[in-house]
Amino acid sequence: MSQLKTTLSFTFSISALCIALYSHFTQPPERDLTHLTLSADREHLASQSERFTVNQTEESVEGQQHIQQLKEQVRYLQERVLELENRAFSAPGAAQSLEESVLAILEEKEQRERAEHRESNPVYGFYEDLPDDYEMRLKTDPEYADKLSKQLQQKVLDESLPVIDRLSAMGQLQMNMYVLNRTQMDTMNYDTVDAVIKISRGQYDDKLRVQALDVVAQTPVVDGRIARSLLDIVEKESNDYMRATAAEGLMAQYYQANDEQYPGLKRQLASDILKLYNNDIDSQVYNLMQRMIGDEDLLEQIRKDANK
Repeated sequence: MSQLKTTLSFTFSISALCIALYSHFTQPPERDLTHLTLSADREHLASQSERFTVNQTEESVEGQQHIQQLKEQVRYLQERVLELENRAFSAPGAAQSLEESVLAILEEKEQRERAEHRESNPVYGFYEDLPDDYEMRLKTDPEYADKLSKQLQQKVLDESLPVIDRLSAMGQLQMNMYVLNRTQMDTMNYDTVDAVIKISRGQYDDKLRVQALDVVAQTPVVDGRIARSLLDIVEKESNDYMRATAAEGLMAQYYQANDEQYPGLKRQLASDILKLYNNDIDSQVYNLMQRMIGDEDLLEQIRKDANK
């Protein structure tokens, strides 16, 4: 019995040893499998790197070829420009012709700018056509200044001329007074100013009427008739800007008037201004005169002048 157990134990041991040996020699170890996997990955990466390098090299070659083509095109264009320049300047009178062309272009540009200025502000469009020595000649040649002033006055008074020409003449006449540093001039009188005020009250488009009043609102000519015209515009004109401009002109008449030169005129002007200020019917007129006076001291002075 004991011998039988020993025999069976020996048999089982031999069998286990055979199975272990069989497993060892028939299956690859884990380390070998890992090695094989890493080798395969390296081969794949190498293949991808090789393909990327090839693609990058191809793209670089194509870019260099494109750049080279552009350089050749630029070089060709430069040569053509140089050829045309040489041909142009080698022709007889080419330089003079080029200079004349440039001057013609500049002259055309200047004329266009003048036309645009006249269109935007036609009353003072004359300024663009004045000679460079215009102001100096006015100051140094009294005969020329007087003759020109009379011509301008006649244009203002000539109702057969276009309104814009008359207004332009008035603008130039007033500019001449400023250049000559004068506050009075024979050609700038009531008739001249009244002619322009009539334009501002005539049947013209608003642009001309506004410009006419702008020209004469601050006139240095002080006259009761001018003041009454301005007062009437403040009371009756529907255009708010023209009412305000006329009110400014009325205040200018008041400031310039004095009892020595214009007896009783300052009192009349002060009374007219107070009448507008105390207007309890038209609130717009009242508000306008409040802005024009805007000071309690001035209001008190106007009241004193009105009660003299």
